[in-house]
Amino acid sequence: MNKQRKIKRICALLIATMFSFVAYAQDEYSDGSSDYTEDYSDYSDDGSAGGGGEEVPDRYGRFVNLYPGCEDNEPSEIYDAQKKKPGLILPIFPGGGEVEFSRYVFHHQQGIEVVDSVAPGKGPDGGDLQYLLRGTVLVRVTIDRCGKAVNPEIIKGVCEEYDTEALEIMSDLPIFKPGELDGIRVKVALSVPVYYTRKHPKPKRPEDEYYYDDTYGY
Repeated sequence: MNKQRKIKRICALLIATMFSFVAYAQDEYSDGSSDYTEDYSDYSDDGSAGGGGEEVPDRYGRFVNLYPGCEDNEPSEIYDAQKKKPGLILPIFPGGGEVEFSRYVFHHQQGIEVVDSVAPGKGPDGGDLQYLLRGTVLVRVTIDRCGKAVNPEIIKGVCEEYDTEALEIMSDLPIFKPGELDGIRVKVALSVPVYYTRKHPKPKRPEDEYYYDDTYGY
């Protein structure tokens, strides 16, 4: 019996602790007192400083208020993420690291199609079959000490249309958590690939057919 009572007491204690933790977490974020309070008054729905592609989750605004009013105007060393300097902590993309960053870039591509070649009569209906230009645009962008993406430049381009879109996406990234070295915020340059892999153009949707009624002379 004593053993059963001890087990019941332990279970009750664990449940009470769990509810206390949940209540604490709700209180911390409900009153806006957290370090990462999200205020989107000066930003678009994706936490970036302007427009962009399709609407994305609010979690991309996670670091907007990490350093309110921050401006990084002073010259300082820019560390290359590819060289992996010992002790360097890379900038953190809001919402889930590299995988989420790649997803963000993909969802902000507008589906630009640049025809590379045409195969006459090879289409499914006997028409011409178009092949799109494919490739990867590599962009170098610096995340400054405020977490802002600045100075994007093409390292490896594919064509003017793809290169232009890739630069626009990099210019409108949400706020990162800045990189650090020995506990001090630093500028870090990232090399970001933007993929264009579609082989053929998307099939065009058939034009809508409208019912014409001349009953009323319209």
